[in-house]
Amino acid sequence: MAESLGLGAAPWSPLGGGLLTGKYRRSTEGRLTDLKAVIHTESTDQKTAVVDAVLAIAEETGATPAQVSVAWLRERAAQASTSFVPIIGPRNLAQLDDYLGALGVQLAPKQFERLSEVSGIPSGCPTRRPPAPATPSSAVTPPASPSPPCPWPEPRSRVAA
Repeated sequence: MAESLGLGAAPWSPLGGGLLTGKYRRSTEGRLTDLKAVIHTESTDQKTAVVDAVLAIAEETGATPAQVSVAWLRERAAQASTSFVPIIGPRNLAQLDDYLGALGVQLAPKQFERLSEVSGIPSGCPTRRPPAPATPSSAVTPPASPSPPCPWPEPRSRVAA
């Protein structure tokens, strides 16, 4: 969205608090137990699909899941028309080494495309399209391919005081 508006972006926590490393599939150790807050979990089918894709590509490339995630983000930034600078937050030297190891990872175009597709935000979300105007015949034709439901609730209507 920022890019479409000509704005740069500084994505925070590019590994989703460890979610994209796959570590929470093996253990609950980490931010999940240490902080008990600001934790991303596989709470949606899309998040699970993203983690599945990252782990599969890590297996294909021999890189770690964290390196695959950061390599995708670096390629995404290289293709962006605006600045795209992630804010990383390694908690120890091993995590910093993992981030830096991503500098040597080059994803194949099909791998980049796979991660882009699975992590894409559905059209109309988080913003919603206004309702279509009523047609004179009162027959509304649904769009050919409706957008998937948005995971966020409908905005509340504001009532003037």
